[in-house]
Amino acid sequence: MTPRDYAALAQEAYDAPPDIGEADSASRAIVRTTEDGLCVAFPGSNDLDCWLADLDAIPVSVPGMGDVHKGFYGAWEAMSADVLAAIGDKPVTLVGHSLGGSLALLAAAALTLAGKPPVAVWAFEPARVSFDLTLRNLLAKVPKHLYRNGLDLVPDLPPGGVHPGLLTHIGPELLPIPNVQDHLLPRVTEDLPQA
Repeated sequence: MTPRDYAALAQEAYDAPPDIGEADSASRAIVRTTEDGLCVAFPGSNDLDCWLADLDAIPVSVPGMGDVHKGFYGAWEAMSADVLAAIGDKPVTLVGHSLGGSLALLAAAALTLAGKPPVAVWAFEPARVSFDLTLRNLLAKVPKHLYRNGLDLVPDLPPGGVHPGLLTHIGPELLPIPNVQDHLLPRVTEDLPQA
């Protein structure tokens, strides 16, 4: 599958009824079987519950994960048992946009701690999920494809946070100021490489 195929899965996570969780919750995901195997995709923020999770950026210490974003971790924890049950012992690729990208990274950390690291993580415009290097070290051997488009500010939030891997910059930086359009998934998909 190409980066655009994974971005299409992230879009489907917004558009389709969730297989895990409720439609009006930050704790939701879809589960799909693709040509590359099982994928779990998490949507980004599109309702009040998501925005509240985004704003709850106080660091919380989680054993094995270090200091992580409290709101993101709470959203992950609320659905973790259902996600892990859906995956079982199958290899899985985790996908998400924005909040969903951050949730995909926390899911990768949980799976890695359980001795079942994911095949890969595809995160488009993820916010920073940790506040120390614990997740970066934990996920060092997991292939992570983290994308930032143009001058989107979301990957720079919250202040003081860090990403568990390097961001790949895509898209033109046309304006001297941040552009909210760069964050939108259709724009991200348009700027992704073809293969």
